[in-house]
Amino acid sequence: MKTTLKSIFAKDINDFYEFRLCQGYTIENAVKYLRKFDAYCCEKNPEDGALTQELVHGWLQDAANKGYVDMAGRGGSIRIFAKYLRSMGNEAYVLPPTYYSYKSNFVPYILSQSELSAFFKATDELSQWHCGDRFAPILAPVLFRLMCTSGLRPSEVRGIKNSDVNLHTGEIHITANKRKKERIIVVSDDMLRLMTDYETSKNMFFVRTEYFFPRTDGSQYSSQQLGTLCDKCWHLANLDTPHSSLPALRPYDFRHSFASSVLQRWIDEGKDLYTMLPYLRAYMGHEHFSDTAYYIHILPERLLTSQGVDWELLDSAMPEVGIWD
Repeated sequence: MKTTLKSIFAKDINDFYEFRLCQGYTIENAVKYLRKFDAYCCEKNPEDGALTQELVHGWLQDAANKGYVDMAGRGGSIRIFAKYLRSMGNEAYVLPPTYYSYKSNFVPYILSQSELSAFFKATDELSQWHCGDRFAPILAPVLFRLMCTSGLRPSEVRGIKNSDVNLHTGEIHITANKRKKERIIVVSDDMLRLMTDYETSKNMFFVRTEYFFPRTDGSQYSSQQLGTLCDKCWHLANLDTPHSSLPALRPYDFRHSFASSVLQRWIDEGKDLYTMLPYLRAYMGHEHFSDTAYYIHILPERLLTSQGVDWELLDSAMPEVGIWD
């Protein structure tokens, strides 16, 4: 761990970090909050190394009093740390899973075909003036179409390197996912042609960059930068709609839209979703079946009454899974 910890829990947090890392988890967010917990403990100087209810609630209440809004992340981090301590034979207070919601309250926005067309038209007409990045007008039309047609996570598409892409076969090697589990996806012929033309333009623009979708300086897009680019295109696609009335759109919503469109097509074709879901799960890189089946619950209203979905059967196959479990 890069940051030096100084509290009485320093060794336990470092051991927790190494343990989770060896398990293959991406735990940067959890460690970020545990660093804050370490700083709080340095300030409060607890007398022993016990993770007590008083200490946990005190830290969370202190953050709430200071106006922080990332309380679910803080609660989840200290909860999984406590579970780790218990597994090591130590006494620790485990925050109840209902204390803070571990599921985001953000409702995915599923774009209609007309909205997708308007969004992609905006990416095609994007200018340097709009986004402050000279290469973004070349990158945006291809990057967002790839997200929409492949269901990649934003972190995955940002992390694609030139060596991951085979423009002869249309295969993309995906390595940058939250479980660090690799997979290969294959893009459509139309998408492959777009990517091939894009590669030619990119090679003319850059002398050297390892990323397939780089910033102007050749570096990797950050999550915030990709979100800003998405927001620019979304507003350009809806110039007649006041910003206050425009639904929020995140890059991750293209993944939601992809999954919904695939399920919608299968329902229209009369296919058995319970037979087909494992294929979608593998393509999208989900670890749990429930993560894939979740998308059935956000399908357009006209499909919610479809006889192709047995809701009681589906719900029984979808246990609630918290992100910290």
